[in-house]
Amino acid sequence: MPRAAAPLAWGIIGTGAVAADFARALHGSKRCRIASVCGSSPEKSAQFARRFKVPRAARSLEELCGDPAVQAVYVATPHPLHEPHTLAAIDAGKHVLCEKPLAMDAASAERMIEAARRRGTFLMEAFSYRCHPLVRELAARLAQGEIGEVRHVRADFGFRTERNPASRLYAPELGGGAILDVGCYPMSLARLVAGVALGGQFAEPVRITGSGYVGPLGADELASAELTFASGLTAQLTCAVRHAVGTRVVIFGERGRIILPNPWLPEGTRRGKASSLVVHADGKDVRAVEIRAQAASHALEAELVAETLPAQEAPWPAMIWADTLANMRALDAWRAATISG
Repeated sequence: MPRAAAPLAWGIIGTGAVAADFARALHGSKRCRIASVCGSSPEKSAQFARRFKVPRAARSLEELCGDPAVQAVYVATPHPLHEPHTLAAIDAGKHVLCEKPLAMDAASAERMIEAARRRGTFLMEAFSYRCHPLVRELAARLAQGEIGEVRHVRADFGFRTERNPASRLYAPELGGGAILDVGCYPMSLARLVAGVALGGQFAEPVRITGSGYVGPLGADELASAELTFASGLTAQLTCAVRHAVGTRVVIFGERGRIILPNPWLPEGTRRGKASSLVVHADGKDVRAVEIRAQAASHALEAELVAETLPAQEAPWPAMIWADTLANMRALDAWRAATISG
């Protein structure tokens, strides 16, 4: 029998909640293991390493990136640090999985992608929901015409938190605000649906209008966008960090609709349970379709990286480079219309 490949050794940059989810998800993975961690201070690195039994606690970013035991890096730091941390890892020849949004804007994302292209390293924006089988199931049903020609997408992602000047969510200089933090999810899915409806992978809107509420701390606390695609398909997106607008997606077709109660954080993200979509097709009984993943969503994306190497991009529906760039351009337009407009 062929010998199994050795687990991909990860270094984690960041020690916050998302980094903890990633570490927890990889516990027990046969394809991935965590070799090192680097926080904003040696103390935070050491605390995280003890908590998750990580072999090494790097005292600096340079130490982690220079560690020959680290093959791939997971960037889980605040949005403005994604570019410098990703570029440092790429420069050291490490493969990179960087949390969403990949960057603060499209220009930054383009620099990161170009660096990976030149260095020959893997790079992927970590929309973990795109690695969950729920998305592949949805795309297949839309492509098969289960609800007929797709006309409209309504997608929400928002939650209520206290307005707090010390919170990253309310700090514009840290990339706070609803659009970058969670609006990137419905934007990415609406574009995927628009692309699948045309037999492709994603589509770029030809028109974006945005509105919302910018709070007293300068962050967009609530934002909506209306998208129009060349095919005539439209989408209405809402995101929030101060209002519980929910996590529901509804895709309307000529012969019915598909509802996704929560595609952004599938049940597999932390608990390993099944997710679902509900199909309302004309002339047929309502069907709830259970989609079960083999691992937590963060483990799915990490293992996808391991399976993809030595290629530089993971297969769609994970975020390929062209999709990431187009999504960042759309987010730039939404932010400009909402915050500057």
